[in-house]
Amino acid sequence: MKLSNLVVLVVLTVLAACNGGTSRNITLGEGTRYTNNSGDSHEVKLPDGSRVVLRPGTQLSIAKGFGKDNRDLELDGEALFDVVAVAGRPLVLHTRNLEITVLGTRFHVDAFRKNAGEQVDLLEGKLRVKKSYHSDTDNEPEVLDSGDMVMINRDIDLMEKEKMSPAELEKVRAMR
Repeated sequence: MKLSNLVVLVVLTVLAACNGGTSRNITLGEGTRYTNNSGDSHEVKLPDGSRVVLRPGTQLSIAKGFGKDNRDLELDGEALFDVVAVAGRPLVLHTRNLEITVLGTRFHVDAFRKNAGEQVDLLEGKLRVKKSYHSDTDNEPEVLDSGDMVMINRDIDLMEKEKMSPAELEKVRAMR
């Protein structure tokens, strides 16, 4: 089994185990930071109507001016995003190693700062993913279509794009 498939399988197993505990009534405002310190996933609503399911131990920061001047977020952890499209205003998600630009789509991110690697799985739509740091080897962004995934490891300065298998894609789509 390829390493990327094993990573996806582990992420999917962990997420599936926590499916039942998702709460649904948390609305976040611009300029706020929310940390899910519970043992369950929490679904939060952003000021633009987008929804995010945050895994335990995940922190999401919403920039000041979100929805007015920008749609910038910062993530430390793992989350499933369902982003509302806003014409001319992409949502930009910042992690330790990546900058992910979104118009309207559904995707999964595993990006805990304490881990060397990060992963983005695209379920629907289109994403542009690039390194958030200067690389001596490759600074070109990757454009993901539905069913694509990208993995990055800053320690070895490697970013790789792959297709998810149909089974992996269905498992991620079923997450809530």
